[in-house]
Amino acid sequence: MSPNAKIFTERLNHCLDESGAPASMRERSVILSRMVDIPRHSAFSMLDGHQLPAKDTLEKIATEFEVDADWLAGDK
Repeated sequence: MSPNAKIFTERLNHCLDESGAPASMRERSVILSRMVDIPRHSAFSMLDGHQLPAKDTLEKIATEFEVDADWLAGDK
């Protein structure tokens, strides 16, 4: 796992925690996939730290959670 993927995953899971999402990875992947209109397997890979989102998806996620995209990506 790259350092940025680790930071992104930690911050994404923090956002989901703050929003009251269930702790189950399976449920979180469903929530995230519906939230930003991506395949569930992609959401699961992001939550598990194996995939970073494309820039447009990162922006959608940041907007949904009302956070800065650079912060979410680990660039800040």
